[in-house]
Amino acid sequence: MNYRITYKTDAKLNLTRYVDSDFADCKDTYHSTKGNIFIITEGPVSWESKRQKTIVLSMVEVEYMGFSRAIT
Repeated sequence: MNYRITYKTDAKLNLTRYVDSDFADCKDTYHSTKGNIFIITEGPVSWESKRQKTIVLSMVEVEYMGFSRAIT
């Protein structure tokens, strides 16, 4: 109740996005988890954290899949 998302009115209208993934974090299914957050004027406007549907074979592949999902 004491926390809230704050947007600054005097800040530049910059879009910042962060994307991250882990590699085969679930030891039962070997699926990876991806997450992303979009920030405008220093406040979040969109975020997501999901388990990926496919099993990947490398860290590069999981990062690529997480990034490509975040920008589409």
